[in-house]
Amino acid sequence: MSDLSIIGVTDIPLCRACMEADETPTHVMLECAGVTEQREIFRDPQPLSRKSSATGMRGFWNELGWLE
Repeated sequence: MSDLSIIGVTDIPLCRACMEADETPTHVMLECAGVTEQREIFRDPQPLSRKSSATGMRGFWNELGWLE
């Protein structure tokens, strides 16, 4: 592995959560079984525009620990 793997960047395109598909925003946000629990944030009936950044899109990626 390269030094980039230390910060979560690798030359392997597979999703870090499920290792079953390429890690694309669409896969992670809509399909990945590995982040099902974290996606629950978007099932809240309160519109995202009313949520703080801690519970919106940034909160989702932060919860995964993938913000670097």
